[in-house]
Amino acid sequence: MTSILTIMSANTQQQQKHSKTILTLTSVGMVVFAIVLPLFLILFNTSYITNSEWLYDYGWWRNDISYKTGLTVDQLNNGADQIKEYFNNDEEFLDLRVRFESTEVSLYREREILHMVDVKALMQAVFKVSIWSGIFLAILLTTGFFVLKRNIFTALKKSLKWSAIGIGTFILIFGGIALVNFGWLFTQFHFLSFANDLWMLDPRSDYLIIMFPQQFFFEASLFIALLTIIDYMLIAIAIHFANKQLL
Repeated sequence: MTSILTIMSANTQQQQKHSKTILTLTSVGMVVFAIVLPLFLILFNTSYITNSEWLYDYGWWRNDISYKTGLTVDQLNNGADQIKEYFNNDEEFLDLRVRFESTEVSLYREREILHMVDVKALMQAVFKVSIWSGIFLAILLTTGFFVLKRNIFTALKKSLKWSAIGIGTFILIFGGIALVNFGWLFTQFHFLSFANDLWMLDPRSDYLIIMFPQQFFFEASLFIALLTIIDYMLIAIAIHFANKQLL
């Protein structure tokens, strides 16, 4: 009888230890999910925005770029296509060529071309981290489903709530600073992102900065923030309906 009680006690302790381990791993997983999710969404939306034709069409119209550059919308779109292709290929330098009548000319000068090398490295890092963070989230969710079963939805709701509060706070602070002084924020971003001053271009003569003024990046940032908020809403709705279907 004593041996049976001893075995039962050992089993109970083992079960409690196992439950405590699962609870700890679940808490860690929830925290990691809450941190990685906004990183993935922001970078994914940045990648989407960068490769979207509508953003460039809007930017040309919104900032009257055709008038400022003397280029037609078709020429600007062709230039944007070359930039998008450059971000996704293995070419080291961007030779953005525009046709004037029967002659093709290189639009960007040496300093602009060298800066685009740095921009490409940054954008390719964004693309890669977006992909790998997405894969990591998929693995984390799959593992959670196997371990927690239906309880995964409760954990996801809590984690999503924490994540939404965090990203919401970030967007409010970032947005507030951007509205007050986006120029300062834009400059600090360049200081942090690039190890040289090639990004300091002349808005009177360098086509790169004439085509893509600060207003272009300000509104692109707003679009990224808006898409991220929409993503959170869609994820919350998806979790709610998935949980409801399994009840």
